[in-house]
Amino acid sequence: MEITNDKVGSGVHLVKLSGALNARSAELAKQTFRDLASKGAKQLIVDLGGVPFIDSSGLAALVSGLKTFGGDAQNLRLAAPQSQAKLLFELTMFDRVFQIFDTVDEAKSSG
Repeated sequence: MEITNDKVGSGVHLVKLSGALNARSAELAKQTFRDLASKGAKQLIVDLGGVPFIDSSGLAALVSGLKTFGGDAQNLRLAAPQSQAKLLFELTMFDRVFQIFDTVDEAKSSG
């Protein structure tokens, strides 16, 4: 898993994940979310365009990130999920918990 982040607005960071979000990489994602929160980030947009697979550990990492940012879906928005991730969010009904956007630009403009 490769994780990069860029500041895209006042207190808003874009976190780009590349690779499977699974038991092996979930802790790295959670640590990234915690680090950004401790450095003053108020909102995250998580770009899932480079994530071909998410398992239950990966889903738990995203929920942990949501909690880190106050539990408000506006504060941790998901963008560009691939088909497996979309299906996972629908089957688990997490599409009702997270704000999910087709593109990063849509997620940016929603804030």
